[in-house]
Amino acid sequence: MVNQLGQQEDFVTLSEREREVMQCIARGLSSKQCAVELGIAPRTVERHVENLRNKLNARNKPHLVAKALSGGHI
Repeated sequence: MVNQLGQQEDFVTLSEREREVMQCIARGLSSKQCAVELGIAPRTVERHVENLRNKLNARNKPHLVAKALSGGHI
């Protein structure tokens, strides 16, 4: 069953904005710093992070970055 979950994560697609937010996270930027860079509200960044965590089944930001890297999303 673990393999099935891993396979499902391989088929996850991220929007362009989600990829941009993911790159900010991977660079260690805060939500506020990412928001300024992307020209969006910090709450919007946090919403994208939550969506990313749900899509990639990640527990926290470091886990999210690790899964995004291993899945080829960044």
